[in-house]
Amino acid sequence: SDGPTDVTYRYHSINGKMLGGGEPIRVRQGQRVLFRILNASATLHHRLALPGHLFRVIALDGNAVPKPSSVPLLELGPGERVDTIVEMNRPGVWILGEPRAAQREAGLGIAIEYAGQSGPPRWLPTATEGWSYLPFGSTDAVAEPDGRLTMVFKPKGDGHSWTINGQSHPRIDPIIVSANRRYRWLMDNQSADPHPIHLHRHTFELVRFAGTPTSGLWKDVVVVPAWSQVEIDVPTTQPGLSLFHCHQQFHMDMGFMTMMRYVE
Repeated sequence: SDGPTDVTYRYHSINGKMLGGGEPIRVRQGQRVLFRILNASATLHHRLALPGHLFRVIALDGNAVPKPSSVPLLELGPGERVDTIVEMNRPGVWILGEPRAAQREAGLGIAIEYAGQSGPPRWLPTATEGWSYLPFGSTDAVAEPDGRLTMVFKPKGDGHSWTINGQSHPRIDPIIVSANRRYRWLMDNQSADPHPIHLHRHTFELVRFAGTPTSGLWKDVVVVPAWSQVEIDVPTTQPGLSLFHCHQQFHMDMGFMTMMRYVE
């Protein structure tokens, strides 16, 4: 589990199959293979590694990144997507899977089988931490926003509800915006849990992550790490009601959501 309100699972899968329960992904040396990865878990953050290989990240949540970069580890919060290209340059039969042993051994992996290779898939120790959005962002400055909003995320003392600025759904104020503006939201996570934050019907630009400025990263889900802050710029170009919530289902069920409402 990733935090005190998460649940644990007996089994994990990739495309509906546990590690060893389905066909391998068959590749040839020298191929460049595009993987489109979705974390479809309702509650868990997942990491992926492929020993001896790098992931060249080209898009996040379906949006091209300004600086494609190669990294040894991916991490996705619930609802996040990553497009990544892997150059197949180390022949063998490998496990593409969770670097954390408990989740990998519970099924979160799939075999990568090079042409002409056989045998059981291998796993080698690899990094389990170190993921960040920052390698893929630009250093270009962003324009000043038209408005600002600070949101503080905290659990209530009873441990059975989550709050945004001290309020929980359904007794919570909406986020009020006007159309065709650019709002900067500072999201302050004052808890030990990471929060995958999702805004429906909109994409937003990540402008600061854990104290470091960035730009050009457009997403609709962003993980606000434990005891950390993230800033996003939200262009208000989709009038109507839009749900804003934590994509960790139990957090949402315990009040971590509100609506964004347009006004004249």
